[in-house]
Amino acid sequence: MITERNLRWDKFIQEVCFRDIETLSSVQRIAVHCFWYDAEMGSGGYSGYMDCYPDTDANELAEAILTVSYKEIADNYLKAVAEGEADYWVETDMAYYNFSPSLSDCLEEYVEKHKDVIFD
Repeated sequence: MITERNLRWDKFIQEVCFRDIETLSSVQRIAVHCFWYDAEMGSGGYSGYMDCYPDTDANELAEAILTVSYKEIADNYLKAVAEGEADYWVETDMAYYNFSPSLSDCLEEYVEKHKDVIFD
């Protein structure tokens, strides 16, 4: 059964995530940064993320992750930035895949909590 929440999540992906990042409010920007990080982590790991987003401001993304989820995920991201290349990001990628709740789960909650701002 498709719920209103499911429809909002789809709308977030289709309508908000593909906007120019510079046009987004701070709440939207936080969500979109986390969405693309999680999406790329799911398809290519950290190295795939950096292939797509090489100009990422590490502190901005870490703060976004911390706002949406929790410290362990943000710390793992910062560890990937600083040390991950030594083992081709195996340790940090594997840690990322084992977080529970996942960043994606936390992001869905964040979007729902801020739906009045996300869907301006």
